[in-house]
Amino acid sequence: MIPILLALGTAVGYGIANFLGPTLGRRMPLAAVLLGSQLAGLAVSAVLVLGPGVTMTTTGLTFALVAGASNAAALAAFYRAGATGDLSVVAPITATGATVPVLVGLVTGDRPGVLQIVGIPVALIGIALAARPRRSTQSLPVPVPAGNAPAAGGPPARTTGSRGVGWALLAALLFGVFLTTYALGAQDFPAGALFWSRVSLVATTALGIVVLRAAVRVPGRDALLVLIPGILLALGTYAFGEATRLGLLSVVSVIATLNPVVTVLLAVVVLRERLAGAQRIGTLVALVGVALLAAG
Repeated sequence: MIPILLALGTAVGYGIANFLGPTLGRRMPLAAVLLGSQLAGLAVSAVLVLGPGVTMTTTGLTFALVAGASNAAALAAFYRAGATGDLSVVAPITATGATVPVLVGLVTGDRPGVLQIVGIPVALIGIALAARPRRSTQSLPVPVPAGNAPAAGGPPARTTGSRGVGWALLAALLFGVFLTTYALGAQDFPAGALFWSRVSLVATTALGIVVLRAAVRVPGRDALLVLIPGILLALGTYAFGEATRLGLLSVVSVIATLNPVVTVLLAVVVLRERLAGAQRIGTLVALVGVALLAAG
């Protein structure tokens, strides 16, 4: 039960951070949000490892550094997706990256219980349903030649909510790589994996900002807000490392990636984004999957 609770803590922390980050990216430079939040996350990770230290084996350190770099790229892609599209759509798509550690865990010998085996695809199906773009009944305006009547039935309905989907799919793949490599690094030493992955994340983000010459200035009144996503991500990542050390990677990784349920709820309540019927059903199905995983 402890691994399940830790993974749920990761989902809540990630879910809130994944709402705040892209939302802040709509009102200030995206690079500033990424760098500021990850510097805060690095500071938190440094505090968490003060006691146990940060010494790791070469293999564990390599996994941690790869995890940090893939996490940086995943966050950049996700924040871009969330800044251009609906968070209630792109967040669940990104969470499908859970399939990567699930497959790796099963291939490397994880043996979940019967309910957990059922719960894994149920949760992933729920995520996929939540990611479906909603259809609008509003017709697309088309020019009608003078003297001609509009075509019977009018133009077809248009699909909405698909902006940012490409970036979200890229983020999903990169998050899957991050979850897998971080879990492998945490098997060696959880505290060290957290610290070195944060170091790699900040270094990769800073390098990207320098190469792209991206703006990083933010208004003074918003400086503290930028720090919050990074702190939540660092704490959530630490909880995920502990969960994978104590439980099955194929199980806890799915629970941890239920963060879009939190993000979607915040988007609906705070940003007034509207969910289609399939998206509402998907959120509920994902929660059923969590219950099955916990019961196993």
